[in-house]
Amino acid sequence: MKRTLILVFALFCTYVPAKVTAEEVSGLYNGQISVADQTEKSRKSGVRDALAQVLVKLTGNSKIMQVPGIQEAVSNTDNYVAGVGYKSLPAEPGEPPKTELQVSFSRQAVDHLIRWAQLPILPSERPKLLIWIVRDDPVSGRQFVSNQNLPEFTQQFESFMQQRGMPYRLPDFDLEDQLALSVNQAWGLQKQAIELASQRYAADGWALLRFFTTATGEARGAWMYQVADQRGFNDVRAASSELLASLAVNDLVDSLSAQFTYIPQTDASELVVQINQVDSYADYQAVLSQLQKLELVQSLNVSAVKSGSLFLTLNIEGGVDLLESALVRSGRLKNQTSQAARFSGNLEFDWIAK
Repeated sequence: MKRTLILVFALFCTYVPAKVTAEEVSGLYNGQISVADQTEKSRKSGVRDALAQVLVKLTGNSKIMQVPGIQEAVSNTDNYVAGVGYKSLPAEPGEPPKTELQVSFSRQAVDHLIRWAQLPILPSERPKLLIWIVRDDPVSGRQFVSNQNLPEFTQQFESFMQQRGMPYRLPDFDLEDQLALSVNQAWGLQKQAIELASQRYAADGWALLRFFTTATGEARGAWMYQVADQRGFNDVRAASSELLASLAVNDLVDSLSAQFTYIPQTDASELVVQINQVDSYADYQAVLSQLQKLELVQSLNVSAVKSGSLFLTLNIEGGVDLLESALVRSGRLKNQTSQAARFSGNLEFDWIAK
């Protein structure tokens, strides 16, 4: 069986909640779709595809448009569009010019749709992933892939990740990386070696995907990951390595996103949250800003400020576990909640000033 390409995606998880930080993703309500021209027919089709792209980014589910009732709910895209524009893309010599349709959608209208349909919500603060890529070629052999030695592939991969709204970075591939992780260790999916090599980047999880192309041209592969104490594994097959990469990214991101999504509740739960070490007005403002940007926090009220501690009442539409995780992953709050307090609907954190 002829192997033409193997990729290894490694996303390291530190397993220390206080050090795991999420990255806030922007542009989640914007879609970019390549269209044939600027006719009305192409515009309508492109806007529908752009709205589907946005819903995938917001829900963390590549199959969200298959949910019963969603196609009908978005049939009139004018209810969701805030603005439309076009951008000319560079084309290869001899190829026709390319046009990108850029659509911005109303956050209020799209959020209303998500909550009405009870779709999952993937918060905008998302784990940043470290991506290792290894290529096995029958001629050149095994090597790590970077922007320098295989720019077309890394650009394509970047496009897939942007479409999913997932932040990531590639390793530096400097001497420290070379000493920490060999190509053969990455090829062999050696978990401990990949984790140790990834620690310097303090990313939020690790995953591995490998695939090859058979003599008949079919691409086959499998991915696995671990984020905190969650693990996943699956096989993927496609007609080409390009299609398999797209399928694998969607499959992997779907599985990872499921660890961070929540279903909005019709009745918000009320929690009392105590935040200590709020020692200045700047800290006070920063705490409120941090809480207000969390999608699952519907409202908050300041109950009291006593001796450097801030007491708030939060109404949330996700579970307490998800709120705790989101606050810790922000890197600004250290969880000090006792088990007894948690059962009574009270949470306590220490503010980490910067």
